[in-house]
Amino acid sequence: MTNAASPGPKARWNLATAITTAELITRAGDAVTDIALPLLAISVLGAGPAEIAIIGAAQALPALLLSLPAGAWVDRRRRRAPIVIAADFARFVLLVSIPLAAITGYLSLPLVVLVAFLASCAGTLYDVGFTGWIPRVLKGDVLHRANARMELARSAALITGPATGGLLVSLAGAANALAADALSFLASGALLFGMRKTEPDQEQTRSRPRMLADVTAGFRFVLGQPIVRAIIATASTNNFFRSVAMAVAFLYLVNEAGVTAAGIGVTVAIGNLGFVLGALASRPLSRRFGVGRAMQMGVGLFGPASLVFALAPLPLAAPAFTLMLFAHGLGQAIHGPNQVTLRQVLVPDNLRSRVGAVYRLTIFGATPLGIMLGGVIGQLYGLHAALLVGALGLFLGSAPYILSRVSRVRTLEDASSAQ
Repeated sequence: MTNAASPGPKARWNLATAITTAELITRAGDAVTDIALPLLAISVLGAGPAEIAIIGAAQALPALLLSLPAGAWVDRRRRRAPIVIAADFARFVLLVSIPLAAITGYLSLPLVVLVAFLASCAGTLYDVGFTGWIPRVLKGDVLHRANARMELARSAALITGPATGGLLVSLAGAANALAADALSFLASGALLFGMRKTEPDQEQTRSRPRMLADVTAGFRFVLGQPIVRAIIATASTNNFFRSVAMAVAFLYLVNEAGVTAAGIGVTVAIGNLGFVLGALASRPLSRRFGVGRAMQMGVGLFGPASLVFALAPLPLAAPAFTLMLFAHGLGQAIHGPNQVTLRQVLVPDNLRSRVGAVYRLTIFGATPLGIMLGGVIGQLYGLHAALLVGALGLFLGSAPYILSRVSRVRTLEDASSAQ
């Protein structure tokens, strides 16, 4: 293996800052794309519910279909930075094709669907590559601090991205908004390009197992590593039952509690502030109580907050929903940097992208299943029943951590020495 020159503490932190900035730009771009593409289809192409559903499916499918093979492919590469950079540049090219097609008269719904699908494919490669790349260039406490800052960046993008996308569409039109969005990926790719030489060049073995064996290796590692297994079980369980409740939450607020669309917008905006507070609190809590207990504290907020919303009287449904969103955002942002860093420390370099792909597949796969179950329960037994099932199910999310005794992991060194 050919190692890059080992940077000093200041250089490592400057690198972490640059990576966090690039991640903020990319995630903001993702959020704008999620808003601008469907708005473009509606406002310019006259798309209806079926067409919007097709665009949504095109954006969702790559995470389910591509994550595992992409993880195996990335882990075979000697260097992962070029994959992350190429994914950003690919999204720039794809998104800029939309305004160019609008100018030249070639804009069509099939083109929008194709761009949505390919951009999501590039996003999947970015995520899987990023998972394997970051622990190569950042280590120890710098890695943990960087993950906390990236969680804050993602939280900020989650709050400001949709609003920015809506504002850009209203001021400049959907096609021009996508042009500006494309520039965000160009900027992120250019920033990451300047960091490409910081990654050590890994030697490749001459003999490689078949791709199927490579793909299943990620599952085998997860099944054999108690803490990583608990992390993935917890995340997928929480995603599943949260989706059960969220599948009917807006219908419940509008149809039974009489909340207006504007009122829902305000509750979501206020509720999402929990992400920011959680991202700021994550590292202080992990230093005070330990990494494992901080993770348990984060996921422990989901069930009680959801139950408060499910049991709230109708006049208090809107504030209870705001409280639930705030607690969920707070818990996710506390949990996120700690579980990500633990996975990065516990998973060997040659398996990181594949294990990251297993994580993506399980959490993204749990979401549509939970939505479908929530819809079925709501249709057969009422919206309130679906909210209760989702809330009670979220109490199960802490079970894998209790069974694996993750609370004993106080520091990253504890986790490493326990392997």
